[in-house]
Amino acid sequence: MMMFWRARARIAHVAATAGVLALMAGGAAFAQSKELTMGNANPPKHGTSQSAQAFADKLAELSGGKLKTIHHHSAALGGEREVAQQIQLGAVDMGPITTAPLSTLVPELSVFQLPYIFRDYDHVYKALDGSDKLQAYYADVLDKKGFKLIGFFAAGYRGIYGHGKIEGLDDIKGKKVRVQEDKILVATFKALGAISTPIAWPEVATSLQTKVIDFAEGGVNTFYHNKFYDLVKFVADVRHTHQCIALVMSKASYAKLDDAGKKSVDEAWVHARAFNRKFILDEDKDIQDQVRAKGVTITKPDPAPFLAAAQGVYEEFYATPAGKSAKVMVEYIQSIK
Repeated sequence: MMMFWRARARIAHVAATAGVLALMAGGAAFAQSKELTMGNANPPKHGTSQSAQAFADKLAELSGGKLKTIHHHSAALGGEREVAQQIQLGAVDMGPITTAPLSTLVPELSVFQLPYIFRDYDHVYKALDGSDKLQAYYADVLDKKGFKLIGFFAAGYRGIYGHGKIEGLDDIKGKKVRVQEDKILVATFKALGAISTPIAWPEVATSLQTKVIDFAEGGVNTFYHNKFYDLVKFVADVRHTHQCIALVMSKASYAKLDDAGKKSVDEAWVHARAFNRKFILDEDKDIQDQVRAKGVTITKPDPAPFLAAAQGVYEEFYATPAGKSAKVMVEYIQSIK
């Protein structure tokens, strides 16, 4: 009888252990079905938003619906710097973050804000896609700060818009110009003779409306999609920088994905990148006509005086620890023909 009860106990123990293992296995499988949060400062029709949504949609498709992304656009989760900090902490899983505000956390990204570093769209695309040099360098830099770099979106060239016509450099001297929260942009507009005024994105519209600032630097597409034409009627197509967006994921969130999930992220990026590159080129063809249709005057000042005035900003960047490290990326970009 004693042997019977011992055998029964052993069977019960094995059955219980098997049950626990089954629950653990089921839990692991369930953990791979995840709802991800994406923070984004731009409105739905903006190219960055549409590119990010293309990534999210493809990720859901490739993962068989296991990786679903809730896209919080229009600064619903805060400005870009705030969202970046939340991603860094793992409170938000991912987001497209402009390299300028992200440079407050990762200063090596200021390379993208250096004045006139890109000649044209062909140059931008060759730098981003021509080899893995840029991606590899920044993947490592961002990894050390708690981010997983998925890739870089292109977001178009930037100009200056505000309360007066800009036909030359003299028209912004002594004027308050809103710049993104990036030391290079602050230094650039200071070199141009303006009063550089760093303001977070959610506050730009109010600052223009109340005339706290005279002008703001930004993309013509961003100007249009955010309906800034209701506030100011002058845009200068200066093209001092091309806007790049880092699509980043929390390093902690990425680490929780299984191999299949990580593969889906990589493949979804390839799809979103192709969507983004075509979208931005197509948009650039007629976005200025759409802006003019809103009663806005667009000027095209000679860029030569702007370029000449801002050249010292490069040396200023190289004098910083981040600049010393990232100089190799500047030289790489400038070497592209």
